[in-house]
Parts: sequence; structure tokens; C-alpha cells
Amino acid sequence: MGASSPYNKVAETQWLQKTKKLVACHPLKVSEMVEVVLQSWNDIFDSKLGPKGFQIGKHIFPKPQIMGFLLHELIPLEFSARYPRLWRGEQTASDKDLVYIPDPQYSVEIKTSSDSKNIYGNRSYAQESDSAGKKSKSGYYLRWSR
Repeated sequence: MGASSPYNKVAETQWLQKTKKLVACHPLKVSEMVEVVLQSWNDIFDSKLGPKGFQIGKHIFPKPQIMGFLLHELIPLEFSARYPRLWRGEQTASDKDLVYIPDPQYSVEIKTSSDSKNIYGNRSYAQESDSAGKKSKSGYYLRWSR
């Protein structure tokens, strides 16, 4: 782990404890994150499209990637609506998906997966980046798997 990692010089046996401390320090509480994700999920199925009121899950059955895209968009919109001075969605290539305006270190990347057993990250996140203006690969990730 790099020198800036919060796990630097922390024994592997203490990583869970360290992770719990990091989560506890985050400005969003886990319960609210779960609430917003579930609300966003329900909003997708409650939405109606066009004059005939077509609905996802009833008339339209998108691939998992489309559902992930919708969650990826709706979650930041909900947080920015709830807390417009604190949270906003991504605006630049270097922004995380959900930006904490007062302190970007608490910004969040949103990852979705249709696999109920595994978490697949972006392979690009495991590689060093030499491009200016790209997203930082450190920080918080909100992962939702269905």
C-alpha cells in the first residue's frame, strides 16, 4: 500500500477495525446510503416512460448494465437533492461519482454488479495512472450488488 494509504503500517489483522473507523468517519451513514440505494432502485421500477406509461420490470427488461447506469445516475441526484450544499454529482473527469463539496477526500465512487457472489472492480483501478485530470483511485466506494 502506498504511503498515503490509511492502512500503511497497520497490521493486516487490524484492517477490519481500521475499515470500520474509516466508515464511521464518513459524513454519510451506512443506513442512509442503503436507504438511498433502495429508494433509487424502487424509483427505477416506479417510473413510467412515454404516454403509454411503459415500466421497467413490467414492459421493459433492461440488461444489468443499464440498471447499473440508472443507479449510478440516480444515487448522486438523490444525495444532491437532499444536501445541495454538501453533495453533488460528477462534473469533471477528475471527480468521483458523488462529490463531497466540503472535503473531496470523502467523495464516493459508485460501483454496481449483477453478480450476487463476487465484487468485480475496474481493472484500470489496479493500474497506476499517469494521466492528469483522471479520477483518483483512492477513497470510498459504494458497491451495490443485486
